[in-house]
Amino acid sequence: MEAFRVYRQYPYYYEEWITLSDGSVVFVRPIKPTDGPLLLNFFNSLSRETIYFRFLTHLEKLQPEMLKQLVEIDYETHFALAAIVTEDTKESIIGTCRYIVKGNSDHAELTVVLGDNWQRKGLGKLLVTRVVNIARSKGLASIEILLDYRNEGMKRIFASLGYPVSYEPSILDIADRMEILLQEIKI
Repeated sequence: MEAFRVYRQYPYYYEEWITLSDGSVVFVRPIKPTDGPLLLNFFNSLSRETIYFRFLTHLEKLQPEMLKQLVEIDYETHFALAAIVTEDTKESIIGTCRYIVKGNSDHAELTVVLGDNWQRKGLGKLLVTRVVNIARSKGLASIEILLDYRNEGMKRIFASLGYPVSYEPSILDIADRMEILLQEIKI
C-alpha cells in the first residue's frame, strides 16, 4: 500500500471523551492516516440506507482510492473527526463528521455518518457542532450539506442546532442543499 501523506501535525487538542444520552462513553478524535482498517470496518457495518444517505449513491464497497481520500487529510482544508468505542480491547469507529474545502475558497462541504445503532443518541449533533466550530475557527465562511430529501435524521440534527441555515429543495432530484453561514453563528 502506498504511504499516506499528512501535511500538518496531528491535532491532539481535539481529542475528548464524551458521554452520550444513553450513558455510552465515546472517544472523539481527528481521523488519522492509520484509520483505514477502522473506516473500512465501519463502512461494512452500515446499512444500505445509511451508506446511500452518506454518499448519495449506492456503494457496495469502499474502493481503496476512496478509503485513501477519507484518511489522507491535512487538518486544514480537509478535517474529520471520528467517534470511537472500545469493546473487548478492540476499537471501532461508530461515526464520522468532516468538512472538505471546495477549491481555493472559504466554503466547505460537510458530511456526517453514524452507525445505525448509534443514531438518535446525540452523537451526530455533537460531531456536527465540533466540526462546524473548527471550520469557523479556521475562517471558513460557510458549510454546505447535500442530503437526500428523505434523510430526516440529518434534517433533525440541523434544526436542533439553531444555526443560520438556508435550505434549497432539489430541482433535479439529485440532492437537497443546506448551507450554514458560519460567520453569522452567535457564540
